Amino acid sequence: MADLYTKPQAKSGSIRRGLSPTMWHQAPLVQIMSGDLGEGFAIIDDFLTFNDESPWIVTNATSGTAALDDAKGGVVLLDSGATTDNQGVQIQLGGATGAESFLPSAAAKIYVEARIKVADIGTSGSDTCNLLFGLTEVDTTVLASGANSTANHIAFEHLDDDGNLDFHSESSGSRSSSSAVDTLSDGTYFKLGFIVDGTSSVTPYINGVAGTAITSNIPTTEMTLSLVCHSAGTTDPILHVDWVAACQAEHIAN
Repeated sequence: MADLYTKPQAKSGSIRRGLSPTMWHQAPLVQIMSGDLGEGFAIIDDFLTFNDESPWIVTNATSGTAALDDAKGGVVLLDSGATTDNQGVQIQLGGATGAESFLPSAAAKIYVEARIKVADIGTSGSDTCNLLFGLTEVDTTVLASGANSTANHIAFEHLDDDGNLDFHSESSGSRSSSSAVDTLSDGTYFKLGFIVDGTSSVTPYINGVAGTAITSNIPTTEMTLSLVCHSAGTTDPILHVDWVAACQAEHIAN
């Protein structure tokens, strides 16, 4: 298990497939995955399977599919399935039953990361795709009309008004943002992550490199993992999700 995140970056400078050591070196992930559930809870999904018995709930926005790719190591494809604006697909962990497992609190630290790439992004401007990855409330329309419709979330967003990847923390409809934390390159894998430190800050990470922390409007309500891929009206973007990992570290007595 330690091999997932303790090895250094490859000597060539390329980004390793595993979890980013700079994010996860203090997380009790090995202890939790080894059965010490008093340290918190965690999930690592490498998408070796994805079907009706999967913990992920699929919701279509008119079109869109979520299915396994025939790829080494497991990859799930979120295919918008259309070139019509705001049509596509989303998946949420346990979403159909309202299961929202992650709760920022003073006693907890939350780690979230995924390795993804996007095919057929389009060009900057109105042609770009609409994407989201992070923690949100359970909602059948996390993205609606090119905007995040959930009042409480911590998430990366790439929307059709520009070519930038933005990072937001929103609590009860009040939002704090780090704009243009990165730009997307068509067909290139990269890692998005963040650490929620109690209720005081949330720090975004791109390929294991920390960005500017947000220190306001951190939600204190239950949320779940969410990924969304919608068309922005020209291309049919496909979000490739290699793996997703999340851990809430806190001492749980009972």
